Amino acid sequence: MNIMRANPEQLFEYGPFTVRRQRPGEALSPLVSVDLMTLKLDARIPMQEHRDEEVFTYLWRGSMLHQDSNGERTPLSAKRVMLVNAGEGVRYEESVPLFEAEVLQAVIKPAQPGGEAMTQVLERDQGVLPNGWTELAGPEASDAPLELRQNAYIYDALLERGQTLEVPKLPGLIAYIVVLEGVINIGDQRLGRGDAASDLDEINEITGERDATLICFLVKPDTAA
Repeated sequence: MNIMRANPEQLFEYGPFTVRRQRPGEALSPLVSVDLMTLKLDARIPMQEHRDEEVFTYLWRGSMLHQDSNGERTPLSAKRVMLVNAGEGVRYEESVPLFEAEVLQAVIKPAQPGGEAMTQVLERDQGVLPNGWTELAGPEASDAPLELRQNAYIYDALLERGQTLEVPKLPGLIAYIVVLEGVINIGDQRLGRGDAASDLDEINEITGERDATLICFLVKPDTAA
């Protein structure tokens, strides 16, 4: 098991932005980066172009506004998850006009460059469900509600104190689990807010020590393609 601990060296603070960037590394090569962000009221990420990347945006607290170059606005919250397939190119900006937001934003490299840009939104009236993984995104051939242009899957869960979850596993794919808030135990390791774990082949269960919101990526490394 490989543990990536939250530490000050990962933290970037500038005005209304606090960003903790994780780079999962070569073993999970399509998963380029995972940013855990606190965006204060009136924070704004300016309009910029994205190309040949899958951008997954997940809020577990507060709200955020996504606006593309055509002026189309999409509010995001714990009940609305977004995936942008940037393809040949798309421009957008993000802002926090109403409430401070806690955000995970991950960048995944697509299996092939190019293609038409597409923005997908998953609406969930109940938000994250307790004590079970919910499949949020997956490749085209999967039943996932959000379509990734890569052999990868994304899940979320709210693990309550004293409850257990099995680690998601699929042949040839590696799990990368991020703790957004709360405390969990994996094997003999205790993980808290901002920590992440991978290389979990010999680990079967996660236990909640304190109610925890989790994201799990399952990724096929380029080297195994």
